[in-house]
Amino acid sequence: MRIVLVDDDELVLESLSVLLAEDEDVHIVGCATNGAEALDLLGRLEADVVLLDIQMPVMDGLEAAQRIRAQFPRIKILMLTTFADYRTVHRALEAGASGFLLKSDPTEKQLMTIKAVYQGLPVISEQALRSFSDPLVFHDLSRGEQEVLEQLAGGLSNKEIAARLCLSEGTVRNVISVMLDKLALRDRTQLAIAYWQRKSSGR
Repeated sequence: MRIVLVDDDELVLESLSVLLAEDEDVHIVGCATNGAEALDLLGRLEADVVLLDIQMPVMDGLEAAQRIRAQFPRIKILMLTTFADYRTVHRALEAGASGFLLKSDPTEKQLMTIKAVYQGLPVISEQALRSFSDPLVFHDLSRGEQEVLEQLAGGLSNKEIAARLCLSEGTVRNVISVMLDKLALRDRTQLAIAYWQRKSSGR
């Protein structure tokens, strides 16, 4: 798993490089201090995941995420920051992020998140989830859709959901597609967040 780190704090870059590289599955292939440097770097090397700080000079993480998503759609984007609020999390997801965690999260959790995002699963820090103060409005979902949504929000892949609910993977994909249309959401990451928003609000 080839990772590029992007943060304007060189101490953060150094510490992340050392801590994450302790995992044998992780290979830090490059570091950048702003979004513009990151784009240049990604044009010259192979990367699977980008850990992208939000607040940076020259080009911030949100703009960089949009450009990375457009130019390198295969690369997974994981936002890494010191704070979390509804507006920031929402904007990061809209920009194309597949995950969101805080720099204060333990290294083990950061590694788990990176690996999950690399495998295509949506992941967001619990603290970032709690930052949502305005739960999304849900249309009524069928019982079957609710069951799939609950499993998806728990981090299961389509294959795992299919096995647990005795469905085909094609059916699971179709159910997720229907829910995305009903709720006017972009992807499974936003579906998972919406689920936890509604759960925390008691709706």
